[in-house]
Amino acid sequence: MTVYITARGDRYHADPECGHITGPQNTARTMGWTVHPAQEVSLSEAQERGKTEPCPTCGPAGT
Repeated sequence: MTVYITARGDRYHADPECGHITGPQNTARTMGWTVHPAQEVSLSEAQERGKTEPCPTCGPAGT
């Protein structure tokens, strides 16, 4: 299963356009900070990186 993670987040996402990803990215852009795109990884890789919980908004079903 493919999921999306961010450098600072602690959850994984099913949708790279989830508001929990894009909202903070938009805020960072407004502040003039560097914005890193969400990374597409396997669920197992996300979990190995410490992203062990699904996003409450877009998290994959059955996880």
